[in-house]
Amino acid sequence: MKKILTLFVFLASFTLVQCSDSSPVIETLDNHKITVKDFEAAYDTALDSISRLQNIEKKTLLEFIEKDINEVPPNFQDLNYQLQKKNFYQTYRQMIMTRLVAEKNGFISRPDVAEVIKQVEMQTIAQMYVSEQVEKKIQITEEQALAECERMRKLDRNFNLTIDKCKTFAKAQLKQMQTREYLPLVVERIKEEVSIKRNEKFDLDAYLAPKKKVEEQAPAPTPTPNN
Repeated sequence: MKKILTLFVFLASFTLVQCSDSSPVIETLDNHKITVKDFEAAYDTALDSISRLQNIEKKTLLEFIEKDINEVPPNFQDLNYQLQKKNFYQTYRQMIMTRLVAEKNGFISRPDVAEVIKQVEMQTIAQMYVSEQVEKKIQITEEQALAECERMRKLDRNFNLTIDKCKTFAKAQLKQMQTREYLPLVVERIKEEVSIKRNEKFDLDAYLAPKKKVEEQAPAPTPTPNN
């Protein structure tokens, strides 16, 4: 499992909007109030985004967070740590402070930064859409989960969980395996739904070729005769 950089992708792209909100104020950063309602909404959105991007059911994700980190398989421990509310809140408030300072210094209005934000947005949309299409294809039976649970127990004798918890982890593992299976099929299906018209006058291979290779293929200049 990758380290959860999606937390920072999500928080880096949010907009600071202060709406009418009667929930308690946690703290105020400059003139920006962090309220309970704001924080709960940001936390829920992060859970939803990460469950989509990491292809983990939100219910399973919440179960991982509620456990002690030592009770969670190693490949899910990053999720457990970063999504503990106390840890998420520190990340959330740090991002708000950073964004406030970045806005003061004109950083966000810079064209190069705007291009990066646009790229991150496009990447996130693509990842979430593909994940949702893969999710529709995944099917895991109770029998498959039980068989995977037994396999995991044989591999790790210290993997002592109740049968229900074991099946929960087993389903998460199977989901990752099925995701790897269906992902290329979904990507190929997306390509089939797009009409592509190439410009035959544009040499794409030459344009994308490494600069060094192009220089090596270029003919050597003809030496000028000495007078």
